[in-house]
Amino acid sequence: MPLLLAQAIPSSDSLNATELVSQSMGVFFAAFFLSFLATPVMRELAIRNGIIDAPDLKRKNHLRPVAYLGGVAIFLGWFAGAALTFFLWSSTDSVIMSIMLGAAAITITGVIDDVYHISPRVKIGGQLFAAAALASQNVGVRLAESAVGLIGLQDVVPYTVVYILGTIIIALFVIGGCNATNLLDGLDGLAAGVCAIACFGFLLIAAVIIQNVDVHTDVVWDRVRLCVILATLGAAIGFLPFNFNPASIFMGDAGSLLLGYLCLTCVLLFTPDTGTHAPKLVTALLIVFALPITDTLLAIIRRKIQGRPIMSPDYEHLHHLLRRSGLGVKRSVLILYTAAALFAALGVTLVALDLRWRYILAVFFPLYGFIMVIAYQYGQQLNLRDKLDKQKAAADAQEQSATASSSEDETDAPAPPTPTA
Repeated sequence: MPLLLAQAIPSSDSLNATELVSQSMGVFFAAFFLSFLATPVMRELAIRNGIIDAPDLKRKNHLRPVAYLGGVAIFLGWFAGAALTFFLWSSTDSVIMSIMLGAAAITITGVIDDVYHISPRVKIGGQLFAAAALASQNVGVRLAESAVGLIGLQDVVPYTVVYILGTIIIALFVIGGCNATNLLDGLDGLAAGVCAIACFGFLLIAAVIIQNVDVHTDVVWDRVRLCVILATLGAAIGFLPFNFNPASIFMGDAGSLLLGYLCLTCVLLFTPDTGTHAPKLVTALLIVFALPITDTLLAIIRRKIQGRPIMSPDYEHLHHLLRRSGLGVKRSVLILYTAAALFAALGVTLVALDLRWRYILAVFFPLYGFIMVIAYQYGQQLNLRDKLDKQKAAADAQEQSATASSSEDETDAPAPPTPTA
């Protein structure tokens, strides 16, 4: 499949996507098998220590307590795959170690939250630490440089401004990716499956870029991208069988934050060696990851309009809307899988069309705007229906109370005097 897509654009004689992917497949298998084997172990460990998620029949619809710590299994699987790259290509060591440090920081932060429930500010602090570890590779700076060069201002904007802009980009990407996946993690298997679909889209795009002589410049970054993508894909797929409905273990914040961090890291890894093509590539890659981004944007807009804090939980995410429309968990998840696959296919197709940005924007913005408006209007309609149902229930309860009170008054009333002869 990657080779067929790569044939849509000029190929390079010195590089072959099929060969590089084949050389990297050990990373996928290491991540998959360790994640698959570690997940039931972490489940037993969580149950023994009481690290479970109890149902509340509101936001948590599972019928029995479910173990946490699935995120640790995902991390162990990903770590095993990433560590294998040290034996495959030593030239990738510096980049992989920076990403490992950030992944460890994210996972530790998530585990602490799963066990002790820390504040959102502390979680943001852990994410910023991970962003700082990733910033050591200057991926954000290179994206900022590419953007400035694309609009022809490279000789006008000082490097200090570019550096600050690049640092902000990394922070926004890491925090945005972590929290987008965290918000999406509301149904069994949803976050892991959507991230796996996105990673498969990233993999296809990476294969296309390897073959494109106009974009590709450095085989080291090709290897880094492939290894991080395949490790993330393998870890997510290894965990998914235990998390699919009915789930026997949840990934918790440790897993959702980690997968969000890794997916957005994959996006940023396309920037160092692709020159002025980097902003176009990042746009297409964000389209691949558009489902979590859409859910997050809708949540921000919705809460701002309603005058509530952005971090406050609600029951109006995309998966909530599908559940409330009468669909079961599995059907809701499969519908969102399909949406994620369509976004991934759109992003890959746009890259295969030789990165013509006007095509990317002309297709994406109308489609994305349509989805955003329809989803928001549907959510508002469901909210109105819920309010009417609550008002009706309150009116019925008040009527029943009034009827009961009237009956009690009749019962307590003194009996009329008995006539005497």
